[in-house]
Amino acid sequence: MKLLSIIYGFIVFLRNKLYDLNIFKEKKVDGVEIICIGNIVAGGTGKTPAVQYFVQKYLEKNKKVGILSRGYKGKRETDLLLVRDEKEIYATSKESGDEAYLHALNFQIPVVVCKNRYEGATFLKEKCGVETIIMDDGFQHRKLKKDKNIILIDATNPFGMDDYLPKGRLRESLDSLKRADEIIITKSNYVSREEIVKIKERLAKYQKPISVATFEESYFYKLNFENRKKLGKINNENNIGNKKFPMEIIKNKNVLIFSSIANPAVFYQTIKKLNPSNIDEIKFTDHHVYTNEEILEIKEEAKSYDYVLTTEKDIVKIDENIENLMILKMEFKIAEKGEVKDKKGDQFSIVDANGNRHQIKKVDENTIEYQPFTSDGISATNGESFKFKKDK
Repeated sequence: MKLLSIIYGFIVFLRNKLYDLNIFKEKKVDGVEIICIGNIVAGGTGKTPAVQYFVQKYLEKNKKVGILSRGYKGKRETDLLLVRDEKEIYATSKESGDEAYLHALNFQIPVVVCKNRYEGATFLKEKCGVETIIMDDGFQHRKLKKDKNIILIDATNPFGMDDYLPKGRLRESLDSLKRADEIIITKSNYVSREEIVKIKERLAKYQKPISVATFEESYFYKLNFENRKKLGKINNENNIGNKKFPMEIIKNKNVLIFSSIANPAVFYQTIKKLNPSNIDEIKFTDHHVYTNEEILEIKEEAKSYDYVLTTEKDIVKIDENIENLMILKMEFKIAEKGEVKDKKGDQFSIVDANGNRHQIKKVDENTIEYQPFTSDGISATNGESFKFKKDK
């Protein structure tokens, strides 16, 4: 397995070097902003909820947003597939893959899957008229030039056992973080503060803004299967009749949990801290496509428990109504943002919690010069700076 990791690492290194030397060319889709939510460790970093977080942020800015995904494990006749537009869903989860379908259920915006991200981004721009594309994964897909690369680091397994796939979990080396524009440490609430400090220390040399995010349980809900099929939505916020329940409902209850996610340990820990009397668990491989037999087996098992619990990524692949099934709603939240972005000589920048950058420059022993920039990198004062003298 070590030999396979060495071969894999060499191929990744060579490919990146060919892009760095401009032998392989990056291609830009003009007239659209492309934000990539990616990682360097395979699976479990929380890309899907992070994508939803950033989509919501851009929608609040009145941007016309589209989502672009590879459509991992989706089985479709053509590479490019329009999963949904603003009006309706056109594909199934088996065609699009679970992640893209979950996005389609959560937002009434264009969602496209395509292994060729340049082709997918071009379609979203030309056919759907979007202004901003949020990519669910794609940091390693360098053919498409992005405007911003936001890289997620899972606090529970930050560096993929420091080895390439398949021996470790690294998709490429940590040095690839030099291409990142921002790093977000996710699932920070599942490790100690000391662990977060250690991760930050290791990441500091890349001189990128480092944010810290939590992955928090919000509520349980029961899915209205009939309305999901009719309206193509799953959330309570979409008013389709899903029943919402507080986290305390499973306290002292006998529960069965099942999932097919990259990091099921986090799901288990989340349920455990809610103090059920017993937890039994069924684990499937990441992105597993449930067979009818497996769903019927879970439905039969469910009769022995007070509740059966699963994740949102799993429920999109379940077509059978299970009477005591509840879905855990998790939310991605930025807990800290304000790390030093860069420091060059007597000048450095700080990014605040809203993403605004504050540039500070030392003029002399008694004077500093200050200039603010918006989260889009535009001067907030039309290029004007302010000088402050030390109070003697």
